[in-house]
Amino acid sequence: MKPITAKPTQSRWLLPHPHISYVLIGVVLLVHSGRNTILHSGLLGGLLLLAGLVGIRRSQRGQSDTPWSVLAALRDSLFGLALLIEMGSPSELVTNSLGLWAIVYAFLQANKAMFYFLGTHSSENREYWVEVIHVVCVLLAGNLGFELILGSVGPPASPGVAGLLFIGLGLLQGVLVWRLGHPSTHYPG
Repeated sequence: MKPITAKPTQSRWLLPHPHISYVLIGVVLLVHSGRNTILHSGLLGGLLLLAGLVGIRRSQRGQSDTPWSVLAALRDSLFGLALLIEMGSPSELVTNSLGLWAIVYAFLQANKAMFYFLGTHSSENREYWVEVIHVVCVLLAGNLGFELILGSVGPPASPGVAGLLFIGLGLLQGVLVWRLGHPSTHYPG
């Protein structure tokens, strides 16, 4: 008879989080602002696809089992795949695809914030900062979508604004993941 040994559990911080890919996308947009090459489109699509695959892997491991994290992983995977398919396309198509990603992100984040608020509304142990971070993420993503889709139509924005917004979104998403993982935060699935 074989002895039963416990499987080593992996810390939740050892597996990368999707928000790291968002920060890297922002860095790519800052470094390569105004340029659209096949490498640029492929890198953006690959990072979004990586964020989606990491999110799917995290949900398979039980590290993020909410329906919102599964939807976010699917969103990132599909848009990353679309950007990889669009490699070599005109710059406007890549920009509009990232802008549409930001709008879908803002929509899903707004719904997630609403359900978080409804789920913790009666709790005495409410975490107000999580609600504030949700709202700021929605505002950043909405602004990112506006900058990417309508920024080229209106007055020219400073180069790299979208990159800064992506970096801010990634950092805020990291803070949100950290706050939701805090034991005092109750997050309804």
